[in-house]
Amino acid sequence: MIIMDKKLNYNSNNSNNILNYHIPDKNLKKNIISWLGYLNLEKGFSKKTILSYEIDFRKFLNFLCWHKNYKDVDLSILSKDEFERIIKTEFNFKKIELTANELFFLNYNQIRPYLFFIFFLNYKKTSRRRIVAAIKSFYRFLYKKKGIKIDSSILTELKGPKIDLALPRPIKVEEIKNIINEIQNSKQINWIKKRNIAMIIIIYGCGLRIAEMLSIKYQEIPINKLKGYIKIVGKGNRERLAPLIPIVLKSINEYLESCPFNFDNETFLFLGKNFKKLNPGIFQRDFRKIRKKLGLHKSFTPHALRHSFATHMLDGGADVRTIQKLLGHKSLKSTQLYTDVSQESLSKQYKKFNPRDNLNRQN
Repeated sequence: MIIMDKKLNYNSNNSNNILNYHIPDKNLKKNIISWLGYLNLEKGFSKKTILSYEIDFRKFLNFLCWHKNYKDVDLSILSKDEFERIIKTEFNFKKIELTANELFFLNYNQIRPYLFFIFFLNYKKTSRRRIVAAIKSFYRFLYKKKGIKIDSSILTELKGPKIDLALPRPIKVEEIKNIINEIQNSKQINWIKKRNIAMIIIIYGCGLRIAEMLSIKYQEIPINKLKGYIKIVGKGNRERLAPLIPIVLKSINEYLESCPFNFDNETFLFLGKNFKKLNPGIFQRDFRKIRKKLGLHKSFTPHALRHSFATHMLDGGADVRTIQKLLGHKSLKSTQLYTDVSQESLSKQYKKFNPRDNLNRQN
């Protein structure tokens, strides 16, 4: 199980990890571990998502342990400083002093104080939505997988704040060319320049997430061919085929030819100086430096290249269903955001170049 296997790097050496707490009730600990394993094995959540859920749920339990001794405290009259003092001085970060029954049979109204708590601490709406999702996930697991009779209101009434979805901000092709030129002219080691350029081109050319790109292995690339496909395993362990167009394969081959390392079938394609799988933070840091040097908008990130792939495909006439498959989106709703971006861009172009508007400006 991912949760118990330290080799899988589930943050298990972190002293704050919930599995390193003292949890006297063995039934409670067993079900928390089972829930986290369920998120991995059955729900197919990424390690990053599972870690976020674990952190959110751990903080929820920290609060419950405190609140059961201070139920008469009126949270609405406390200041943010007082909340932070309570967390710092009164929360127990080493022991979960709850029984399984206390947690399993909470009702909806007993959870609501925690929602007030994080609201008064000025948690972002996105964080509060994720916290609610983590809590509901645990109780849904108890109900569906363990047959435990929970308060159904937790699943039906517990809701996070509504969020206005920000439209993805695509990058102009000229800006992508500029950043590639900047890398080419930099003083970095040649093979690292070739590597960074290849990563930019494969994200933009195939619409990959950074994690998907860095998980590609050498054996999966059709070396010395003009085109081909690569199997990508995305979120939720969903598989898809990504077409590798000539410019993508050309950039990869140029990187491989310049790289000083010997690759075997199990070697990751994109490597760091230590001949290990490249840390995404290094790529993001290098990208950020060049963005600042060129004075580009802060939204110009590696992930924005994926947004640009989708938006430019739509602008070129691709249908939404095709783009959904290429991006690996589970829901068409996620992909339709790019339709809004494309329509917004079209509207701006219409207003800018519409002959009638031009005549009005002349008058």
